[in-house]
Amino acid sequence: MKYDEEKVFAYIDQHQQDYINLLGRLCQQPSLAGTHTGIDEMVKIVAEELKNRGLEVTMCPTPGNPCLIAAMPGESNKVFGFYDHYDVQPVEPLEEWESDPWVLNIREGKMYARGVSDNKGGIAGSIAAVDAWLNTHGSLPCAVKFFIEGEEEIGSPSLPYFSKHYNDAMDCDGIIFEGGERDSNSGTMLLTYGVKGILYVELSCKNSAIDAHSSLAAILENPAERLVQALSTLKDPVSGKILIDGFYDGIVPVTQQDLDILKQDDFDEEAVKQYLGVDSFLKGMSGTQLLMNYHYEPTANICGIESGYTGVGPKTVLPASAFCKMDFRLVPGQVPDHIFTLLQEHFIKHGFNDIKVEKIIVEPPYRSAPSSDFCKAVASAAERFSHKAPVIDYQTAGSCPLAYLCAERDIPAVMAGCGTQNNNIHAPNEFFAIEDFMDDIKFRCVMMHELAGRN
Repeated sequence: MKYDEEKVFAYIDQHQQDYINLLGRLCQQPSLAGTHTGIDEMVKIVAEELKNRGLEVTMCPTPGNPCLIAAMPGESNKVFGFYDHYDVQPVEPLEEWESDPWVLNIREGKMYARGVSDNKGGIAGSIAAVDAWLNTHGSLPCAVKFFIEGEEEIGSPSLPYFSKHYNDAMDCDGIIFEGGERDSNSGTMLLTYGVKGILYVELSCKNSAIDAHSSLAAILENPAERLVQALSTLKDPVSGKILIDGFYDGIVPVTQQDLDILKQDDFDEEAVKQYLGVDSFLKGMSGTQLLMNYHYEPTANICGIESGYTGVGPKTVLPASAFCKMDFRLVPGQVPDHIFTLLQEHFIKHGFNDIKVEKIIVEPPYRSAPSSDFCKAVASAAERFSHKAPVIDYQTAGSCPLAYLCAERDIPAVMAGCGTQNNNIHAPNEFFAIEDFMDDIKFRCVMMHELAGRN
């Protein structure tokens, strides 16, 4: 069968309100993984929308929130995968929202609601793309497979279980994963082929049952001091290198190709400085060195510290305990569980046996081969759709659980879409412009068509 993209685009335009209504239905249902609020209801809605388009839906129970696999054959033997998540961030601070976060509200061409961009817009866009192909041609140009989880916003703790127990159902030629953006001015698409991994930990130190009078600092250990001293052993203060023995062992070396791809990076240093309100970057870095560190170097970052009294006015107190959250962004060749063990051994080696280390989030790094048929298909589709060569990012500085879906079977994955750099995700007044949403649906159709043509 000959597939006509223009016919599909016309159908999408004619049914714009139907697809907005679909997204509105998804957004009006709260779905918070951390508290399990609305999860069961959300799963039911997503499954219904998939089944209504004729997809075969498999409910996949996990120790946490269930995952969904939905599949439909196509004219081509290629299988296009979509990874999305139905859970969303909490809405607080509620008072900063200009409209009800659980009701899709349209203002000046933008749709506002919690999850409208991250990531219910992705689910709705993928369903709409399938719907448009079916209603214009009666079949899909290639087979599709949806992988939809419900714990991404809390680190996807059940995804390892999902990938292990449903591994046989996960075969596909490649996966488009949540997110994806284009430059809001030029329309140039940004394609991301990989992510850093993450190890998120909580560190705690406790010395006494209650906070004590600060005069006892002469005879009692201070947990806040202990924790700060322990943290100070993690990095060289001059070079910034992480001092955990074995931390850099096994890292896949950066290649000349990796360095060359940085030349097309559109990172606007001055704009980012202005946005953050800073005069310079770490150690005065700029240019290639800045991009090299940002994309290809691992990190050890203190997210927050809590101890003692920090209120208004003095309070002479010796804290009973101290607490810290840290994340380690990891690169290919580093294994989060191994880094966790090295961190524990590091504190013991330096005499901090009293520091308790708890593992919270573990996501391995993952990177796709740009030479794969899937990556080439997405890049070609991006250029055809935007009429401009896309910007390629081999490895973003952020993290997501791609490795659990892709690593064992070496499935390529690409972040690609029509969002913009700032849709207020994770913040009040999250939005998705109607024009971007409609283009996102069309772009998904183009990517499917492009992959189908690579038999």
